[in-house]
Amino acid sequence: MKVNKQLGKRFYQRLLVLSLGAIMLVATGCAATSSTNETNRATTVTNTINQQDKFEMKTKSLFINTSRDPQGNTAKMGDTFFGDVPHDTLFLNNYKVYQLGQEFPDDQFNIVYDAMKQADIIVIGTPVYWHTMSGGLKTLIDRMYELPYPDPNLEGKQLYFLMQGMNPSAETREQLPYTMTRVAKRYGMEYMGAARDAIELPILQKTLFEQVK
Repeated sequence: MKVNKQLGKRFYQRLLVLSLGAIMLVATGCAATSSTNETNRATTVTNTINQQDKFEMKTKSLFINTSRDPQGNTAKMGDTFFGDVPHDTLFLNNYKVYQLGQEFPDDQFNIVYDAMKQADIIVIGTPVYWHTMSGGLKTLIDRMYELPYPDPNLEGKQLYFLMQGMNPSAETREQLPYTMTRVAKRYGMEYMGAARDAIELPILQKTLFEQVK
């Protein structure tokens, strides 16, 4: 009788251990599945962003938004600037534009360049990060170094510049528009001016409206 009690006790102990082990395996499996699902969702989002293999222009006015946020203040500034003027918006972060000197088969600089070639009016908008333009815009300008100058594909196009930031320094307000004047001059574009805040925006907008009327 005593032996039977001991055997029964051991049986229930083993059963308890096996049950706990099964619970741990299920929990681990669920966590792994959850982690995998999160990874898959992140991959899907990344692929959605980077699967822009072309950009079809429907108008002759192009707004290149070089912000990190497609619906942020730079986008709002661009929309306000164009007003009722039909235009296309290219969100630069949707495209893989690698650094000058890097060579990868999935580089998409030419997609952005083709959009610029199709436009008559090019408006570039940037937020101010660390007292200068966004990294995306700097990379785009660096990559343009590969183009001939003046570039017959860009020559004669009008270039406008919008910068958006909270109280940018005097040096930033001077340096960024200066850089854009140099870009325009190098590739034969006509630099139309810069709007560095809400006060200057309607002034530059008047210039745009005069050109498209």
